[in-house]
Amino acid sequence: MPGRRSPMMLVVGVALTALGALVAWQVYGVASGRVPVLVMARDVPVGQPLQAQDLRTVALGVDAAVQTVDAAGKSTVIGKRAAVDLKAGSLLSPTHVTETLVPVPGEVVVPVALKPGRLPARGIQPGDRIVVTAVSSGEAGHGPAQDHPARVDRVGQPDADGLVVVDLIVPAAAGTALARQAADGQVAIVLQSRAR
Repeated sequence: MPGRRSPMMLVVGVALTALGALVAWQVYGVASGRVPVLVMARDVPVGQPLQAQDLRTVALGVDAAVQTVDAAGKSTVIGKRAAVDLKAGSLLSPTHVTETLVPVPGEVVVPVALKPGRLPARGIQPGDRIVVTAVSSGEAGHGPAQDHPARVDRVGQPDADGLVVVDLIVPAAAGTALARQAADGQVAIVLQSRAR
């Protein structure tokens, strides 16, 4: 009986050894694919400059499609401002920091909620130069309708009612007039040339 068990034990032993080697190879592959990247060590609110103590380095296996800041590039982000609220433990992305904040002095950001039919079918994107124009004569007390040149800052996703909120950057002197005009939703966006 012991002689009959030996071949079976040998097969099981070889299988376990092969399995162990496979697991070790996979663990090594994952570990060797880890790269040092920057994550937030503490919360930093939008607009605040990043300091060295705000960041820490961790080694992660990150998909190539995920935007990260390599730990070696730490000095390039120190002093830049948070473009969004940064939370402790979150990965830092190049888009999370900025040299200048929007709006700059002399400008304001005005949100405009629009029906899809009041936007160009090709869509708009941050940086586009547009004109906000009235599609009605306006309401009593709002004054004459005006066209407002603006620059697109952000474009939101359609809400439950299908409205798209677009953040527009305009001169500070025009901000309140545009906000009043857009309040009733009777405006449309005209896309200007993207050629520079």
